[in-house]
Amino acid sequence: MAKGISPEIAAARMRIKFSGSRWRQIEAGYRKDLRREVVARPEVLAHMALVVGVSAERLEKADRADAAGILREIQAQEAEVSPPLPEALRAAPPHVRRMIEAALEDVDPEDRADVLREMAADYEAVMARRGTNPDNPGRPRRVG
Repeated sequence: MAKGISPEIAAARMRIKFSGSRWRQIEAGYRKDLRREVVARPEVLAHMALVVGVSAERLEKADRADAAGILREIQAQEAEVSPPLPEALRAAPPHVRRMIEAALEDVDPEDRADVLREMAADYEAVMARRGTNPDNPGRPRRVG
């Protein structure tokens, strides 16, 4: 909720296959249809935290050191593999980011930063031609 996105959008942004309904169950801590408690597996919670920007330290404070360790490893691997996404691409819809990640798999790691800069410039140009706000691609830019 704090990110302002639905569980379905958050689940779609995860790097592992996950559903919005399962996200809701974990958030609620129980499953209504079976009337039982739901606790996220450490690897799932780590991926959820990554999507919404929860730090490993916050996971540890919530007594989830198991998930915190996995989250740190995910972040370390990401830092080694690819440079951070430029701001314009971070604001892109999930399907665009997935296409970018897939395209980067075939790019030499040394060239990824340059390719990302070019992609960001191209994406901003397309958004400008379409008359959309690059900070919120779902809403048209207000003119006049």
